Amino acid sequence: MDADRFYLQDSRSNVGSRAMFWKLGGGYTSNLDQAEQFSREKAVKQYECRETDLPWPVDYVRARAEVSVDFQHLKRSEAEAYRNVDGRVYVAYPRGWDGNDLVWRGGSGQTSNLEDAIHPGKSDASVYLAQGFDLWPCGYIAERSRPVVRAATLEHKQALREAGLKLPKIKRQRIRRYTTNCDGCGRFLSELQRYHSCPNCGAGNAP
Repeated sequence: MDADRFYLQDSRSNVGSRAMFWKLGGGYTSNLDQAEQFSREKAVKQYECRETDLPWPVDYVRARAEVSVDFQHLKRSEAEAYRNVDGRVYVAYPRGWDGNDLVWRGGSGQTSNLEDAIHPGKSDASVYLAQGFDLWPCGYIAERSRPVVRAATLEHKQALREAGLKLPKIKRQRIRRYTTNCDGCGRFLSELQRYHSCPNCGAGNAP
C-alpha cells in the first residue's frame, strides 16, 4: 500500500453519485485513471488553500471503485459495426443515467456498476430488445469503461486514519461587524443601517 499518493476530490459537487477529482492536466474528472496523483505534502498544501479540495489516499479510493461507462463516449453507429465475437450484449435502461453513466439491467435490478450488469448471449438478447432495453456489444462497452467511485462509499476520517494523516485546522477569517450610534436617539446601528434613516427615530446618520 502506497500511503503517500493522494487524489484531490472537489467535494463541492458530484456528477450523479460519482465523486469528482482533480484531473491530470487540468479540470476535474470522475475517471480514476485520469485523476492526478499528488504527494502527501502537495495534497495537504492544496487543502490548506481550499478546504473543499479533500485529499484521499489512492489505495483507499481504488479499493472502493466500480466500473462505469460514460454515454457521451458511445456512438450507436460504432457499436453496430463492432464485431462482437460471442454475440453477448449489455442491457441498458433507455434514458437511464447516473450522472453521465449508463444504468444497466443487473441481476437484482438497476445498477450503474458494469460488473453487476447482466450480459446475455445473442439468443436471449431479443427478449430484452422487445422489452424496450438498449443493447450494447460487450466488447465495445468494455473498451469504453473506466473506474469511478461513488461519493457515498467514501468516509474521509477513516481514509485519513488508515493513511496516518491528520489535516491541519483551517483558520477562518473572522468577519468584523461594525456598529455606530444613531445621532438622534443613540441606538446602535449596523454598518448598513447607518447609510439609511434610523429605523427608530428616522434621523440621518450617513457619514
